[in-house]
Amino acid sequence: MIGSGRFGRVYLGTRRFDGKKVAIKRMRKRVFDRYLNIPGNPKPLVTEVALLMMMRREPISPFVIQLYDWFEDQRNFLLVMEYPKPYENLLDLITRFRHLSEATARVIMRQAVLAVQHCIHHGVFHNDIHAQNFLLKKPPLQLKLIDFGCGQLFSSDGYDSKIYIGVLDYCPPEVLTEPRFHAVPANVWSLGVLLYEMVNGCPPFRDRPEITRAKVTFQNPKLSKGE
Repeated sequence: MIGSGRFGRVYLGTRRFDGKKVAIKRMRKRVFDRYLNIPGNPKPLVTEVALLMMMRREPISPFVIQLYDWFEDQRNFLLVMEYPKPYENLLDLITRFRHLSEATARVIMRQAVLAVQHCIHHGVFHNDIHAQNFLLKKPPLQLKLIDFGCGQLFSSDGYDSKIYIGVLDYCPPEVLTEPRFHAVPANVWSLGVLLYEMVNGCPPFRDRPEITRAKVTFQNPKLSKGE
């Protein structure tokens, strides 16, 4: 096992026909699993499979994890995905260095924006952008967006705020104050929180009142002064 989270466990595997290392995500079937209808499939697919299948369509982004294959049995879904080795979780990198240099954060931020844009262009709203959902392959630094289990099909009509299931630290204020929220503004907010966390070593908000006030105080005194 190489990782675990809210939606399953991830194991390192070897593809038998060519010896390629892969990541195998096992997700237990649950009565409250969400399913999505996507074009080209005759029946609904569990959310993460559905969205990763959409992300496989050309053009493919180098900044989004790729699904090679998937299976299911009576109890589990099994997702066979690329294994970007050597890699490190972005949150672990931030924790290890306390905060990242502005030069490093700039490289990572550009790739994070491209990954999120690519999702929207493929009709996918990731809905759970945060540091733990990015892997870093190095050298050179290359980002991989992972874990689409909270995602939705992109809708210009927005989403009911009651169904938001992303992490609270990155939650946009309109989810807490308005009946609906929209994918693109939510992505912009989450990416801003990500940038803050990279250069300050901590998230900007700790609870719901701080998020709704949206008042940011920079913790790193060495940050350059933008004009």
